[in-house]
Amino acid sequence: MPFFKIKAYDSKGDMKSFRREASTDEELLRSLDLEGYIPASYEVEKERRGQKKAKSLKMEDQHLFCTMLAAFLQSGLSMTEVLGLLQRQTRDKRLQPIFSDLRESVESGRSLAQSMRTQGVFRESLIGMIESGERSSSLPGVLERASSLLQSEISLRRKIQSALTYPILMLFVGFFVVAFLIAFVVPQLTGIVTDSGGELPLATRALLAIASVIKTGGLPSVLILFLVYLQMKRKGKRISIPLFKGIQNLLTISLIFSHISTLLRSGVPLVQALELSQPMDPQKGRALFLADEVRKGYRFSQSLERQGSFSEDVIAIVRIGEMGGNLPDCLDRIATNSWDFAQTSMQKWSSLAEPMIIIVLGVVVGFVVMAVLLPILSLSDLAGL
Repeated sequence: MPFFKIKAYDSKGDMKSFRREASTDEELLRSLDLEGYIPASYEVEKERRGQKKAKSLKMEDQHLFCTMLAAFLQSGLSMTEVLGLLQRQTRDKRLQPIFSDLRESVESGRSLAQSMRTQGVFRESLIGMIESGERSSSLPGVLERASSLLQSEISLRRKIQSALTYPILMLFVGFFVVAFLIAFVVPQLTGIVTDSGGELPLATRALLAIASVIKTGGLPSVLILFLVYLQMKRKGKRISIPLFKGIQNLLTISLIFSHISTLLRSGVPLVQALELSQPMDPQKGRALFLADEVRKGYRFSQSLERQGSFSEDVIAIVRIGEMGGNLPDCLDRIATNSWDFAQTSMQKWSSLAEPMIIIVLGVVVGFVVMAVLLPILSLSDLAGL
């Protein structure tokens, strides 16, 4: 649970500075109000040195958590009873304290989503789904959907890892072979050729120039890249690749539209369903903009078109669903299509990775071999063979 640094006026009008533990801003302000403080400013206290950040749970553990939680809740047990059962049944020593803390947090009056966010080990999209499910009183169905999505993502990730294992292994082997040739074989051959009065071939000179650049600038470049990576990780930023950004957008659309469909089937109005889906959307404010547009009287398809970040086929399917009176079914179809497109795209690029790596590795090894063989041939010419 985070600590906040607070400056607030007490009942006598004096400024006080202190720190307070709270799971959310709302809980902090509520506790200050009950104690008669008027907050002037507050901010989350930075993590202290030596304090280890909680490590995120594996996707398999989060999938198991959603599956078991949904099953127990559907059987009529309360949330605290379910979390107690999970704590006693799990054999993983890492999960037992997490379930114990969740149960104690829920017993103290916090929601499950707030408790999970305090733990810092669950993915934010899952917390957003659970938060929406709690607000709409459809938590078991939302948990089942989250479990299904996590299972699909786990299966897809395993397929991609399996497809990339062999080419990545080849890449590492090829790298070490090339490094050995450049570091040991080429310098000895070039020394023999120059001592014999011969001239090095162009390919060999180019290879030596590349090796010299790598030796002088390789280590500093690696250190700079490592420091940039640490800085981005500390600030929570990621390198955005256009290809994977498109795939991530498809997965986000699948998650949000599937959730909205579940809420509509549960009897939740569209405006409220859009507002509840906001925590799941990484593009802040988009769902709230759509909700405001629908509240103003625009149809959902018109709101998507006015927002501008959705494709024409998504807008067309939503328009058909509105005209036919089966919007939840159409949203489910969009979610399924988006997930299938993302899955197909990832599988395609993982399948193309193997031949691309082999081609690049073949060109590099071929160039190095040619640079090694040409001095040997020049030595033969000098010897009159």
